[in-house]
Amino acid sequence: MTPETAATTEVPKLRVENIRKTFFRVERDRVTAVEALGGVSFTVRSGEFVSVIGPSGCGKSTLLRIIDGLVAADEGGVFVDGKKLTGPGHDRAVVFQYFGLYPWRTVQKNVEFGLELQGVPVAERRERARRNIALVGLSGFENHYPHELSGGMKQRVGFARALTMDPDIILMDEPFSAVDEQTRELLQEQLLDVWEKMGKTVVFITHSIDEAVFLADRVIVMGARPGRIVETVAVDLPRPRTSAHRASPRLLEIRTHAWETLRRGIIEAKAGLEGVG
Repeated sequence: MTPETAATTEVPKLRVENIRKTFFRVERDRVTAVEALGGVSFTVRSGEFVSVIGPSGCGKSTLLRIIDGLVAADEGGVFVDGKKLTGPGHDRAVVFQYFGLYPWRTVQKNVEFGLELQGVPVAERRERARRNIALVGLSGFENHYPHELSGGMKQRVGFARALTMDPDIILMDEPFSAVDEQTRELLQEQLLDVWEKMGKTVVFITHSIDEAVFLADRVIVMGARPGRIVETVAVDLPRPRTSAHRASPRLLEIRTHAWETLRRGIIEAKAGLEGVG
C-alpha cells in the first residue's frame, strides 16, 4: 500500500457528517425557527489540532456541544474512530470559556472531580490530578481555592481537569477569551507545549484569527448563520511554535487569507438575507 493509499483509507479520529441543527424560540404567541447549523462536515486526524473560526452566532459553540454529546443534532452524525456517537463519553472532554470551577473545592479537588464521579480510587485520582496540575504549571497550588487564583490560573485548572479524564479528544470553547492579552498568549504557548507532549486531538473554537492560526494545523472557517464551512485553511508553519512565529511573514499571510475568507462568507450571507427580504 502506498502512503497516498494509506492516507485515503485511514479512519479519522473524528468525523462530523452533515450536522444540521435548528432551535425554536417562543416570542409571545409565536414560535420562530432559528437554523443554527446548515450542514457541517469535516474530519480531524488523530493528534491533529484544528481551530474553528466564524462570525458571532454562526453555531460554533453549538457544533462543539453536538460533538461532545451535550446537544443532539437534528440531522447528521458524529463519529469517533468510525463509531457513531449517541451522547457524552469519556473519550471527549470540554474546556469552556468560563472556568466552571467549584468555589468550595481546592485546585486538587476540582481536578479530581470527574474521576471522583467515576468512582476511581482515592490514591489513583490524587496521583493523576497531581500529575496534570504539574503539567499545566500549577505545582504548589494544589490546596488553593479558586478565589485565590488569577483568571489564567483558573483556566489552567480547567485544562488540567480535562486532561485528568484522559480523553482522546479535547474540545475547547474560546477558553482564553476571559483573560488579558498577555496571559492569553502565555496560555496559548503552554497549551501547545502540553499538546505536543500528550498528542491529544484538539478542536479549538475561537473568535481570534491570530489565535486560530498560531495554534492549529488547520483552520476551519465558518460562514454566518446558518453555520456552514466556507473553507479549510492549512497552516504550514513549523512546530514547535514559539512567540517568534507570531510575526513571521508566513503566519501573517495565512492570517490574511483566513480573514478574507471569513469576511467574504459574512458578506455573501448578508447579501443572501437581503435578497430574501
